Amino acid sequence: MTAQGVTERFTIALHPIHDADYRHVADRLVYQHDDDDDEDPVGHLAKALSAVLYELDEHQRPGSRALLIELPGEWLMRPELLPTPPEQVIIGVPARLAITPAVIDRLERIAERHYRIAVPDPLDHPMEAELLAVADIVEIDAAGPLDLERLHALKARGHRLLAEHIQDHERLEQCRELGCDFINGRYLSRPHYQASRPRGRHGNRAAQMRLINELYREDADLLRLHDLLLQMPHLHVAILHRANSSHFGQRQPSSDLRRAMQVIGLNELRRLVMTMSLASNLPSSRITVRLALIRGYMCQNLAEPFRNIDPEDAFTTGLFSMMGALLEEDQATLLAQVPLSGVIQRALERHEGPLGAILALCEEHEQHERKPREHPPEHPAERLQACYLDALEKTAALMGRL
Repeated sequence: MTAQGVTERFTIALHPIHDADYRHVADRLVYQHDDDDDEDPVGHLAKALSAVLYELDEHQRPGSRALLIELPGEWLMRPELLPTPPEQVIIGVPARLAITPAVIDRLERIAERHYRIAVPDPLDHPMEAELLAVADIVEIDAAGPLDLERLHALKARGHRLLAEHIQDHERLEQCRELGCDFINGRYLSRPHYQASRPRGRHGNRAAQMRLINELYREDADLLRLHDLLLQMPHLHVAILHRANSSHFGQRQPSSDLRRAMQVIGLNELRRLVMTMSLASNLPSSRITVRLALIRGYMCQNLAEPFRNIDPEDAFTTGLFSMMGALLEEDQATLLAQVPLSGVIQRALERHEGPLGAILALCEEHEQHERKPREHPPEHPAERLQACYLDALEKTAALMGRL
């Protein structure tokens, strides 16, 4: 993204953080700059913060959720730059920051202004006591073995625990059982499988797979879809609401499902039905659906300028790239059951062709490593960021209607 009056290019992302009940309660700001100047961390963070706080549309911003921001040491020494309101901001201390008495003093002053402070677990750090004294939240690396005695000691001191680097659902459940208060939601983009999981409001899986199968046939039959949808009341109601919304300009509200399906069209029907079907009663699934929709819309946006790529195929590729995690199914098994076109199948299985290249670019963008990166000339950093922000907006609009 290139902000007005700024020549450096940078990208941002908001990674979801949820609580132990899977509620989306905070976002971690992650950003990447594409220039060669690593000597201006304050300037880079200022641009990213400006984009989040002032340039995103209202419904794209964190809203009532907290915003976790890792501050470079230079920023800590400039309290006038701290974003407000403090009650909604969590100040993160980078793991690589050298902790000195001056840094501790500055953190104490920041805490006095009612900002919450998150620190990586300072176990065996020379200034462990001082860091824990100022910290509200302690970040736990959940990728390795968990020290139960350590976790209990931190909880006993009144610290809230943020589990980071979770790799699978089993570790998630373990962290919740051990009393972790917050979970970094990035792990949700990885498929995780578990036998005998409860199914959500979409009912039995066989009916759901029949519906998905029919949706993505080249000769999709609206009559067969109609008959399947009549058996799923929550989908029936959602389609009627969508067709009667101001977006489609219907003068007279209609309660006819068949007419509603014709009004919104097959592509919109696919998006709505897939979103509703996947956002089951499993609390974590709604967060995962959001990530999948963002990827789908971003793929669609990236495909728009290319005449040889169907934007709808690009959306489907992005969405189905996370379908294994969403449907709790092995991805290869799932793809064998859904009649997707060959180009989409190859893009999903091996990242082949133009669709595969777009999917790979989206996946790379989601990582947002803090280092310069070469972008393909047809997808400069500002275009990637514009596509990402538009995907956020479209996802928020769709999920807000459900």
